[in-house]
Order: sequence, then C-alpha cells, then structure tokens
Amino acid sequence: MSIIDIHTHLHPPRLFRAIRRWFAEHSDWNLSHPTEPEAVARSLRDFGVERFVFCSYAHKAGMAREINQWLSETSRKLDRYGLPLATVHVDDPDAAQYYEEALNDGCVGLKIHEDVQKFAIDDARLEPIHALTAKSAGFVLVHVGPIPWQDDTANGPARVGAVLEKHPGLTVVVAHMGVPETDKYLELTREHPNLYLDTTMAFTHRLTMRCQATSETFDAYQHNIVFGSDHPNLPHHYSQEVEEAAARCSSQEIKRMVFSENARQLLSGHL
Repeated sequence: MSIIDIHTHLHPPRLFRAIRRWFAEHSDWNLSHPTEPEAVARSLRDFGVERFVFCSYAHKAGMAREINQWLSETSRKLDRYGLPLATVHVDDPDAAQYYEEALNDGCVGLKIHEDVQKFAIDDARLEPIHALTAKSAGFVLVHVGPIPWQDDTANGPARVGAVLEKHPGLTVVVAHMGVPETDKYLELTREHPNLYLDTTMAFTHRLTMRCQATSETFDAYQHNIVFGSDHPNLPHHYSQEVEEAAARCSSQEIKRMVFSENARQLLSGHL
C-alpha cells in the first residue's frame, strides 16, 4: 500500500529538545523515536512511506523566519522526500513577507497549532497569509484548539468555515479528524470540498483524541480524509497509526484514497 503521510514533525534540534522535554514533564507519553531528519526519513521509508509532509511552529514572535529557512534546507537535504510546511507568528510585522519567501523556497503551505501558538486560524492578522497560501496552491494544516488536553475548541468548525468562506480558493486540513467535532467538520466538506481531515492519532492511544468515525464514515467522506501520523512524536509504534486508519477502510479503493490519492491531490503542484 502506497502511503503519503501528510502530518509529521521535524524541528530544529534545540526546539525539538524543548518539545520532548515538555512532553516528559507534562504528560505520560513515552516519546522515544529518533528526531534527526535523516533518521526520521529513513524510518518512514522503512514503513513504506512514499512521501511525507513535515512541519514545525513558531511559538513566539521573531523566530519563524529562521525556522522556515531550516525547514526548506532540511527538505533539500532529504532530496524533497519530505515536503515542509512553513510557520508564521501573527506578532511579526513582516510575516507575509517571510512567508512568501518560504513558499518560494519550497514550502507547500502553512502549519498552525492554535494551542501552542496562542492564535487562531481565523485571526484577522492571517488574512494576507491565507491569501498567499491559496495563490500558491498550498494548504493550511491546522491543529484546532487545545486537544488532547481539553475539548473546548471555541467552535472550531464555525471558525474554519468562516475562513473558507472568505478564501474559497484555500485548502485546509484539520488535524486529528477534527476531534471532538468530527461530524461538524465532515458536514462542512459538503459545502467546502477543499476541506480535509487527517487521521493523525485519532484512532490510537488517547481517549481524549479518539474519534468514533466508522468504516461507513470513511465510505461517505473518502475524498476528504487523508492519512497523518505525528511521527516521530508518537507514544506508540508507527504501524498502529497505519493499522487503525486502514481498519476503517472497507475496500482497497478507499485505502488508496485515504492513504495516498487525496494527499497526492493536495500536493499536486509540488510533487
């Protein structure tokens, strides 16, 4: 089975060490997968991954430009086997400028983590950023709200819907199957076919992120679900992510859509 993993993480070494330290101090997750880009890429090849998308994030102003440069350079070192999503911070007055530079330097869109970055996908300061993403045929991968630590997303589906109304050419991927509001996001895809949900950690490990979507759900929304993993920040083996998502695919055709073809469409201008 061909796999394109739409949601993985590579961070500059100092930032990755800080992230791992945070998880060690604030959770019981045992994160032991190697974090070096070459090791991550090697492990994904071993798992049969055809291509992967990776991201980082700026949690404060003044750091996004340097992170983006690192992401683009890392992608080149990996011979574009991994494709980077850029980061921005809304407190940077030059965010649109350095984001456009990142898109021109090989980034395929934007990652937003609302809880970590403390701003939302519908923040007005992101309006020029969303316009640039749409123009570049990129996509926004967004972690909406504070899951898995809390369930309140401040009406995430309505906010994502409002962004898509303002930017009809924008493609958005909501991480973690939009838990806990999966059904609302899926309903939104009928109005906005350029809205996708990724499977990342939605069917494994944490009850607070566990999605109740069934094979019937995957049948009905097979064109709007993409595979993601969160590798290497996984408290379990990568194969569990694959197996749990595959178990909800009732046919080889739906597996093909979820595990590769929908992502191939997302990345069609960048492969």
